[in-house]
Amino acid sequence: MNETALLVSIAGAEPVIRGWDLSTGASLWSSMEELPDCNDAVLVGLPDGRCILAVSTEDGVERWDALTGDPLDLLDSSDWTIWGMKSALFPDNRTVLLGAGQNHAIYRWDLATGEQVGAPLRGHNTSVLSVEFIRLSSADSVIVSGDDAGYLIRWDAVTGAAIGLPVEGHSSAVRAISHLATAGGGRLFASSDAHGEISRWDAVTGERVGEPLATTSDVHLLATACPSGTPLLLAAGASGTIRTWHAYTGELIDLSLSGVSVAALDQPDGTTLVAVGTAQGEIKVYSVSE
Repeated sequence: MNETALLVSIAGAEPVIRGWDLSTGASLWSSMEELPDCNDAVLVGLPDGRCILAVSTEDGVERWDALTGDPLDLLDSSDWTIWGMKSALFPDNRTVLLGAGQNHAIYRWDLATGEQVGAPLRGHNTSVLSVEFIRLSSADSVIVSGDDAGYLIRWDAVTGAAIGLPVEGHSSAVRAISHLATAGGGRLFASSDAHGEISRWDAVTGERVGEPLATTSDVHLLATACPSGTPLLLAAGASGTIRTWHAYTGELIDLSLSGVSVAALDQPDGTTLVAVGTAQGEIKVYSVSE
């Protein structure tokens, strides 16, 4: 398995992709062509050592070899726009890309082959904007999706069957969903909406956990981290401030980070690297230990 820690940026009025070695800061590659648009991006390491970058654009879901910048085949979404994406490790050890579709459906692709995994999942009545994968055990996994009307649906990741009824989780569009992992796993997830409210949920029961976390501004990105085993939830949005909470207690934590986007990577030594993108196009990387 290649041990390069990658940082990929997709930025600009006409988005261009750039990749860096996070440990050295060295530039690895830059895309030769500008993207037509960028709705979301996912960077996924495969068991065979490859690293795939998937980007949802108005032309479909495009892919690159993230270590070399070589383009790969498009993923088929039947010409529908894919808004949000997440990666998933299925119980059969396939690495799957999940896509939230404009046509009310959730798509699944095998990232190693590019082929669709089963039929699209249908149950939403409006555009699906966000999706997440939660592995509960070696045999059980849940997909959670959120739509433009504020509804959340849980799905059995193996069978594709809906679990229970759709839940009206928010009064506005569900912008982002994130699994609240701990050092030993976890069954909670968080969802955020266009009004800046963040709710936490039990993936097994579908019930809300604790009080909503209010931010007073649009939250469009969620990230989670476990520095020294402490579960953190980080939110980026229109305010320009990265807000951070203890993921399970809801206690607000001051990391004094400013930016409009955020991503986190837990390290083997217990620290977490947090990458923050600013409105000026800069990327700042911080090391968080607790």
